[in-house]
Amino acid sequence: MEELGICPVCHEDSAFIETEGGWCVYVQCGHCGTHTAFTSYKNEEEKKEAELAVTRLWNMGKVIAESRGE
Repeated sequence: MEELGICPVCHEDSAFIETEGGWCVYVQCGHCGTHTAFTSYKNEEEKKEAELAVTRLWNMGKVIAESRGE
């Protein structure tokens, strides 16, 4: 598994992988709330692939940053 890099928005090292409702995963910054898109899965094998996909999105900086006015 690849390691999560620092947040591309606030540059803190507080990212984690979150599972939502047993059907999708995403990476979120624990400091500023920036996150990746949700990636769905149907079984444990797909979950591992989804976790790898969101980790890669995070490390490339493909994130959703919520700030005032959005």
